[in-house]
Amino acid sequence: MEKEFQEKCNIYRESLKPKWEGFNWKETPRSKNLKRPVFFKKYFSETIIDLSNVKVAIENHTLMDSIHSRRSIRKYEDKPITFEEFSYLVKNTCKTIRISEDKALSLGVIPTPGAIKSIETYIYVNNVEHMKSGIYHYNLVDNKLYLIKNNVELKTVSEALRNQTKNYPLAFFWTTTPARTEYKYGYLSHKMIAMEAGHTCQNLYLSCTCLDLGTVAIGAYSQKCCDNLLDIDGVDEFTIYTATVGYPKE
Repeated sequence: MEKEFQEKCNIYRESLKPKWEGFNWKETPRSKNLKRPVFFKKYFSETIIDLSNVKVAIENHTLMDSIHSRRSIRKYEDKPITFEEFSYLVKNTCKTIRISEDKALSLGVIPTPGAIKSIETYIYVNNVEHMKSGIYHYNLVDNKLYLIKNNVELKTVSEALRNQTKNYPLAFFWTTTPARTEYKYGYLSHKMIAMEAGHTCQNLYLSCTCLDLGTVAIGAYSQKCCDNLLDIDGVDEFTIYTATVGYPKE
């Protein structure tokens, strides 16, 4: 059993060691002039949210303070998050600054491999002032939130997160569409996609700490339940990272 365990670990270790020197760029879908995957996902909704023009004045701590005091917080007060705080968190983890004319490349607040955005953001709003409860999708083209699913019970979301936190006003779900990055980087993409998700969640951690909010990254979620919750296929797009947010409970 020990040998079998080590062999499995060695296989996954190799995925963390991309071999750029031996990579054949001519074999990538882009080099073969194959059709590019849809770069941005768009939903249609009757409820579209323009985020607040957040002012730095709502910050309670400097970036350096936040880096040094950042912690994972699993227990939260039964207290709503303000719309301004919510907007601050979303903009610092999702915002797109510039998109190329053919929408093939984007620059935003998160470092991405080759300026190719693999990550999509979905947010479960449970208790935010002036917002309907439900699951929202962040549109990377217009930087707005689209309500895509309402009447979602907190219990259902918690089950998808394997009941690791309670009473959270917000839950972030990040998904990846690997084909976007694979189009350019082929089998070297997957480590970079994981790194992109990590960059995104770290921005959430630091933004929460700046506002005296708490968050915890959850990697041990239920893959099937999260994908079903977001109504994604779990193959071409699937959940890669999650986090909950709220006011820390003493």
